[in-house]
Amino acid sequence: MIDRSRKYWYGDCADDIDEFLKEYTEEADIDIKPVVCNACGSEALIMRIDSNEEAIQIKCPKCGEKKILLDCRDIWEEAKPRLRKCVVCKTSKEHNVKVGFIRRENGDAEWVYIGSRCTNCGVLASYLDWHINYSPTDEMERNI
Repeated sequence: MIDRSRKYWYGDCADDIDEFLKEYTEEADIDIKPVVCNACGSEALIMRIDSNEEAIQIKCPKCGEKKILLDCRDIWEEAKPRLRKCVVCKTSKEHNVKVGFIRRENGDAEWVYIGSRCTNCGVLASYLDWHINYSPTDEMERNI
Protein backbone atom coordinates (compact mmCIF):
# COMPACT_ATOMS: atom_id res chain seq x y z
CA MET A 1 0.00 0.00 0.00
CA ILE A 2 1.37 3.39 -0.98
CA ASP A 3 1.63 6.18 1.58
CA ARG A 4 1.06 9.49 -0.23
CA SER A 5 0.84 11.65 2.91
CA ARG A 6 4.42 12.97 2.72
CA LYS A 7 6.54 14.80 0.15
CA TYR A 8 7.65 11.48 -1.41
CA TRP A 9 5.53 8.40 -1.87
CA TYR A 10 6.43 5.31 0.18
CA GLY A 11 5.67 1.67 -0.51
CA ASP A 12 5.48 -1.38 1.76
CA CYS A 13 6.72 -3.83 -0.88
CA ALA A 14 8.12 -4.13 -4.42
CA ASP A 15 4.62 -4.50 -5.87
CA ASP A 16 3.91 -0.88 -4.93
CA ILE A 17 6.29 0.15 -7.74
CA ASP A 18 3.61 -0.95 -10.22
CA GLU A 19 1.01 1.49 -8.90
CA PHE A 20 3.65 4.22 -8.61
CA LEU A 21 4.74 3.82 -12.26
CA LYS A 22 1.13 3.85 -13.47
CA GLU A 23 0.51 7.15 -11.76
CA TYR A 24 3.95 8.60 -12.54
CA THR A 25 3.60 7.89 -16.28
CA GLU A 26 -0.16 8.50 -16.36
CA GLU A 27 -0.41 5.27 -18.37
CA ALA A 28 -2.75 2.72 -16.80
CA ASP A 29 -1.69 0.04 -19.31
CA ILE A 30 2.07 0.35 -18.77
CA ASP A 31 3.63 -3.12 -18.98
CA ILE A 32 5.71 -3.60 -15.82
CA LYS A 33 8.35 -6.30 -15.33
CA PRO A 34 10.33 -7.09 -12.17
CA VAL A 35 14.12 -7.00 -12.16
CA VAL A 36 15.72 -9.74 -10.07
CA CYS A 37 19.20 -11.17 -9.87
CA ASN A 38 19.45 -13.87 -12.54
CA ALA A 39 22.02 -15.79 -10.46
CA CYS A 40 20.37 -15.98 -7.02
CA GLY A 41 16.89 -14.47 -7.42
CA SER A 42 17.40 -11.59 -4.99
CA GLU A 43 14.99 -8.66 -5.37
CA ALA A 44 17.24 -6.18 -3.51
CA LEU A 45 19.67 -4.68 -6.02
CA ILE A 46 22.24 -1.92 -6.27
CA MET A 47 21.82 0.43 -9.23
CA ARG A 48 24.47 2.35 -11.13
CA ILE A 49 22.87 4.95 -13.41
CA ASP A 50 23.97 7.50 -15.96
CA SER A 51 20.95 9.75 -16.53
CA ASN A 52 22.62 11.65 -19.38
CA GLU A 53 23.39 8.52 -21.40
CA GLU A 54 20.22 6.74 -20.18
CA ALA A 55 22.07 3.69 -18.95
CA ILE A 56 21.61 1.37 -15.98
CA GLN A 57 23.51 -1.51 -14.46
CA ILE A 58 22.37 -3.57 -11.49
CA LYS A 59 24.50 -5.50 -9.03
CA CYS A 60 23.28 -8.07 -6.55
CA PRO A 61 24.63 -7.38 -3.05
CA LYS A 62 24.09 -11.03 -2.09
CA CYS A 63 26.08 -12.81 -4.81
CA GLY A 64 27.90 -9.99 -6.63
CA GLU A 65 26.32 -10.68 -10.05
CA LYS A 66 26.28 -7.60 -12.33
CA LYS A 67 24.11 -6.96 -15.36
CA ILE A 68 23.71 -4.07 -17.79
CA LEU A 69 19.98 -3.84 -18.45
CA LEU A 70 17.91 -3.48 -21.60
CA ASP A 71 19.78 -1.88 -24.53
CA CYS A 72 22.28 -0.05 -22.30
CA ARG A 73 25.18 -2.32 -23.26
CA ASP A 74 25.37 -0.44 -26.58
CA ILE A 75 26.30 2.79 -24.79
CA TRP A 76 27.85 1.52 -21.56
CA GLU A 77 31.45 2.34 -22.52
CA GLU A 78 30.54 6.02 -23.00
CA ALA A 79 28.48 6.13 -19.82
CA LYS A 80 29.66 7.57 -16.52
CA PRO A 81 27.38 5.67 -14.14
CA ARG A 82 27.04 6.65 -10.53
CA LEU A 83 25.87 4.61 -7.60
CA ARG A 84 22.25 5.47 -6.84
CA LYS A 85 21.60 5.95 -3.13
CA CYS A 86 18.15 6.66 -1.77
CA VAL A 87 17.14 10.32 -2.12
CA VAL A 88 15.44 10.29 1.27
CA CYS A 89 17.38 8.16 3.75
CA LYS A 90 20.65 8.92 1.88
CA THR A 91 22.32 5.74 3.15
CA SER A 92 20.62 2.84 1.44
CA LYS A 93 22.05 1.55 -1.83
CA GLU A 94 19.62 -1.35 -2.18
CA HIS A 95 16.42 -1.04 -4.17
CA ASN A 96 13.64 -3.16 -5.55
CA VAL A 97 13.65 -2.42 -9.28
CA LYS A 98 11.04 -2.76 -12.02
CA VAL A 99 10.96 -1.77 -15.68
CA GLY A 100 7.85 -0.26 -17.23
CA PHE A 101 7.25 -0.32 -20.97
CA ILE A 102 4.90 2.04 -22.80
CA ARG A 103 4.02 0.29 -26.04
CA ARG A 104 3.38 1.28 -29.63
CA GLU A 105 0.33 -0.05 -31.45
CA ASN A 106 2.43 -2.93 -32.87
CA GLY A 107 3.45 -4.04 -29.34
CA ASP A 108 7.05 -2.82 -29.41
CA ALA A 109 8.30 -0.64 -26.56
CA GLU A 110 8.25 3.10 -27.20
CA TRP A 111 9.28 4.33 -23.73
CA VAL A 112 11.14 2.67 -20.87
CA TYR A 113 10.75 3.72 -17.23
CA ILE A 114 12.90 2.42 -14.38
CA GLY A 115 10.94 2.36 -11.12
CA SER A 116 12.44 1.62 -7.74
CA ARG A 117 11.70 1.27 -4.04
CA CYS A 118 14.34 1.80 -1.37
CA THR A 119 14.55 -1.40 0.69
CA ASN A 120 15.46 0.63 3.78
CA CYS A 121 12.84 3.40 3.96
CA GLY A 122 10.42 2.38 1.18
CA VAL A 123 10.54 5.59 -0.89
CA LEU A 124 9.35 5.11 -4.46
CA ALA A 125 11.13 6.77 -7.37
CA SER A 126 11.84 6.73 -11.08
CA TYR A 127 15.41 7.81 -11.68
CA LEU A 128 15.55 7.04 -15.37
CA ASP A 129 13.39 6.87 -18.49
CA TRP A 130 14.05 7.04 -22.20
CA HIS A 131 12.44 6.87 -25.61
CA ILE A 132 13.02 3.86 -27.88
CA ASN A 133 13.35 4.87 -31.53
CA TYR A 134 13.86 1.46 -33.12
CA SER A 135 11.96 -1.72 -33.78
CA PRO A 136 11.66 -4.58 -32.98
CA THR A 137 12.34 -4.32 -29.23
CA ASP A 138 11.99 -7.99 -28.22
CA GLU A 139 15.70 -8.58 -27.60
CA MET A 140 16.04 -5.39 -25.54
CA GLU A 141 13.01 -6.33 -23.45
CA ARG A 142 14.36 -9.79 -22.65
CA ASN A 143 17.51 -8.24 -21.18
CA ILE A 144 16.17 -7.53 -17.69
